Amino acid sequence: MKQDEMLLRTAVRALQANEPDDAQLATSSRRVADRLGIDAVNESRVDAISSCDDVQHLFGSYRAGQLSNARSLLVEAHIRDCSACRRRFKGSSDAAILDWSAPSARRALPWRPQTFAWSLASAAALLVTFLFVYKAYWQVPPGVRAEVQSIDGSAYRISDTGDRQLAPGQTLAEGETLRTSGGGHAVLRLTDGSTVEVNERSVVGFGARGHNMTVALDNGAVIVQATKRTSGYLYVKTPDCRVAVTGTVFSVNSGLKGSRVAVLQGAVHVLHAGIDTLTTAGNQVTTNINLNPEPVSEQIAWSHDRDKYLVLLAQFATLRQQVEQIPFPQPRYSSDLLSRVPANTTLYISVPNLGDFLSEANQTFHDQLKQSPALQEWWNSGHASNTADLDALVEKIHQTSQYLGNEVVIVGSGQAKNPGFAIVADVKQSGLDDFLKQQFPASNSKPGITLLDQNSLSAPKASSQGNRAGYAVVREHEAIFSNNVATLALINAQLDAGASGFAASGLGQQISAAYGRGAGIILAADIHQMTGDKSAQIRASDRANKAMEKSGIESVSYLIAEHRVVNGQPENRVDLEFSGARQGVVSWLAAPAPIGSLNFVTPNAAVAVAALSKDPKAIADDLIAMAVSNGDPQDNGFTEAEQKLQFNLREDLAANLGGDFLVSLDGPVLPTPSWKAVIEVTDSDRLEQALERLTVAIRKQPNANAKHSITIEPSEADGQRYYAVHDTVTGNIVAQYTYANGYMILAPSRALLIQALQAYSTGNSLANSAAFKALLPKDANENYSAVAYQNLGPVLTPLLSQLSGETADAVRKLAADARPTAVCARGEQSRIEAASNSSLFGFDFLTLESLIHSGNKHMPASVIE
Repeated sequence: MKQDEMLLRTAVRALQANEPDDAQLATSSRRVADRLGIDAVNESRVDAISSCDDVQHLFGSYRAGQLSNARSLLVEAHIRDCSACRRRFKGSSDAAILDWSAPSARRALPWRPQTFAWSLASAAALLVTFLFVYKAYWQVPPGVRAEVQSIDGSAYRISDTGDRQLAPGQTLAEGETLRTSGGGHAVLRLTDGSTVEVNERSVVGFGARGHNMTVALDNGAVIVQATKRTSGYLYVKTPDCRVAVTGTVFSVNSGLKGSRVAVLQGAVHVLHAGIDTLTTAGNQVTTNINLNPEPVSEQIAWSHDRDKYLVLLAQFATLRQQVEQIPFPQPRYSSDLLSRVPANTTLYISVPNLGDFLSEANQTFHDQLKQSPALQEWWNSGHASNTADLDALVEKIHQTSQYLGNEVVIVGSGQAKNPGFAIVADVKQSGLDDFLKQQFPASNSKPGITLLDQNSLSAPKASSQGNRAGYAVVREHEAIFSNNVATLALINAQLDAGASGFAASGLGQQISAAYGRGAGIILAADIHQMTGDKSAQIRASDRANKAMEKSGIESVSYLIAEHRVVNGQPENRVDLEFSGARQGVVSWLAAPAPIGSLNFVTPNAAVAVAALSKDPKAIADDLIAMAVSNGDPQDNGFTEAEQKLQFNLREDLAANLGGDFLVSLDGPVLPTPSWKAVIEVTDSDRLEQALERLTVAIRKQPNANAKHSITIEPSEADGQRYYAVHDTVTGNIVAQYTYANGYMILAPSRALLIQALQAYSTGNSLANSAAFKALLPKDANENYSAVAYQNLGPVLTPLLSQLSGETADAVRKLAADARPTAVCARGEQSRIEAASNSSLFGFDFLTLESLIHSGNKHMPASVIE
């Protein structure tokens, strides 16, 4: 080895000593000049440029045009790369001198800190956002996640510090993994009270985030008894699926073919390939079509408690059958309250009465519990402590529901400045007033409900008790609850008067149509009335008034949101209604049709938003009209810019575009975010000519900002023509694009353009992905006007290679909990519809909880409880 090192050093010294002479330099100079297509000049070595001082001494000759082509090119290259000399060349005298001598060869490597920083900017911004949300809401301090209760055979703790054999009583912390050996078996208790039984040759990890816990099953099998939760979920993750529960018993097996989830008790949500499947007791889900079902009894045969589980399975099956016989509130196709709420109602929320169903289900469970020792053992092992509270809650809900009709309606009336809110329900039997006095007594120490009769609604004493107290009026056929006596009086008077005409109003007709589709939860709002005061404030200036008129925003009339569950799957719908045909900005969304731009996106995309627009020339007309400040079409920014650049926005740009647009994040985040834009074009040659004229015009502008100085350089490869947008100041490529199949595709690199072309030509695109299609709404529509899709896993996972420690753990957990979602929209003549079968980031468009909390500050606390 020493002899080799000596030979290498000798060779290096020989190379260093072999300095070329003048003749060799001249020959090399001529050879390089011939390749560059310039005249070679035999420069003297005495005049060689070796530092910034030498370059600056040539500035005068360079300005006078007295330098040779070679020297001029060298000076220009140096000015472009050296900010100090560039400032000195432009006349600034305070620039520091950059040493451009010997170390320049080392700096000639293609490393640009600014370029690298900008390439990470988007990823960094995304990461900071996620970390902020994580730290604010989900971060859990490191600590114990599970305790070993028993071990048969051998089990090991795998961590960064090494592998250690485990014994009963020892614990596993965040980031540590348990591995059982052949013939090994372990039982663990999680910190939330859940129990996990682990089969042989299994690898299991444990983690926590906020109110959630995660069991990560890399391979093997587990049986989980999940404790009941008041918040959060217990997740079990395998390489190809995720199981979400709040309290149940189930098994998960992860093997070479895929995963199998079988439910012994309760129900679980299994997310696989973008599809969320609700699986109930006795049923199972597999992630591979080649993985045939097998009896649940076979799947738990390895468990030491298999006999207990088999008995439980039978008991749960019986209990499920009995609960299925209990009538569930049917969809409501009409409402007698709709026609009797005040005519000026601006908010209408309808929810079903679940009192009978909850009570009967609870009673059925208790009956079965008394008859089954197996159920009693399971219940007493971790659920019995909640029995009294659960029974009391169910009973209070049931007792209240017995006085009410089949739905409860939340009503908001008046404009945004002085809103009033109340809860209205039909009364189907007498005695509700006495029940409320007994269950919700009002006192100075605790908010309650003050019962008012119709004669005392206007009494000063009633209205002076403040907002901590709730008020109620129990009529012969209706009950009204509110924290505002004036609102109670208004609704009471309307109920006395009979039909208000609200059902025949525009908002009322929209609500009637929602009932016609079958009501689960309905939220309806008169946006025009609710925002009337704010719109007037926005229109305070004449210019803002014209912009509002041209935008079409003021024509928004109603918002109708619906949520229902059909066969265990959520169905969500939102309608935005307009007072007439959509105009201005709100009319830009075109009618439903095939969206071809989705064919250029791969199935692995993290984000894709595609939309169809109306004629781009009409959009340009709208933009120009909105820019007019005083009625003079020539007095706007567009006209001034077009005159300076000799470029017509409408004819040179918009006239050459179609109406299909897409933006996506489709590929790695680092070192450069893999963004992609796809734009439909009608005449690619005319568009390209217009773009090249525009770049030339920009460069010719006097006192033009150097950062806007760009050129478009075409090239060809494999018969495809590509265009690179160069920044002439930094020399960087800002973006690249090409034209294909009637579209312009833009991306930061040619590799991404080639990827997009391949996705289109092979058909392996997001548009053809079975997982993507499974997320689309179940309706009669073949096409949509817009589609928004997200799958954050591909975005977050690559960041892990650049991070470590707590930051990496945060990103890892966010990536693990990400799930694909899709929202589709349709642009009709006078409305925009949006629909989704997905639970967006764990939430639906509309949930009962969010509806109640949205009115918390207006409702009596005792009523909400």
